Amino acid sequence: MSEIPYGIEGKDWMQAEQTFAQLERQISQYDLLRHPFYEAWSAGTLTETDLQEYASEYYHHVAAFPTYLSALHSRLPDGALRRVVLRSLCEEEIDGVAHSELWLDFAEGVGADRDSVRKRIPLPHVQELISTFRSLMQSPSGALAAFYAYESQAPRIAKEKARSLVTHYRADLRTCRYFELHRLVDQHHSRVWKQELEKLLSGEPALADEAVGGAAEAARSLWRALDGIEESRQKRLKENRSKIPN
Repeated sequence: MSEIPYGIEGKDWMQAEQTFAQLERQISQYDLLRHPFYEAWSAGTLTETDLQEYASEYYHHVAAFPTYLSALHSRLPDGALRRVVLRSLCEEEIDGVAHSELWLDFAEGVGADRDSVRKRIPLPHVQELISTFRSLMQSPSGALAAFYAYESQAPRIAKEKARSLVTHYRADLRTCRYFELHRLVDQHHSRVWKQELEKLLSGEPALADEAVGGAAEAARSLWRALDGIEESRQKRLKENRSKIPN
């Protein structure tokens, strides 16, 4: 169990912990490392084209992530939570290299063209992911739960991606920088989102269902985005097989 955040009474903390148990169950149904596309990534069976297509599609969610933060920030009253969100936004876009640029380094490293990635119209599944996250920014409880659902999974996913890129796809350090960074920083981010959500729910327990629903919706939309990318990969596999002479 986590430490009791300062200012939260024991009874309220227990209620928050019960809510998080429900929330974690929702997220675990969409454990992204068990998705067929990421399983293929880990096994080293993706082609260079598969990686290029993934990098080009998922870039749009990565590039939109700061806009989710800014949308939430603009809706919050003055206070500690608004500054926490702003700090995360600064980390995404201002401190060091913008995370979207690190993603484009990854895209280039697997053979994609940087400008073409930016100009690409993403698959409907990816567009749906972006729309889902933007809609969840309308309430603090849904937004914090969505961020937690995303970034609580990110460290182990990023670690596995980086390992596989080096082991199976001979990627260099520049190609892996995005994942090496998120392997570390999202451990902190997920703790922050959990703590802020615990504080929010301790003051407004009625928001628990909204938070659990937001986490489930976010986790499901992340899975669905990979469904679209995997469907495209399977289509390419089928087309390539059809070209092989009998």
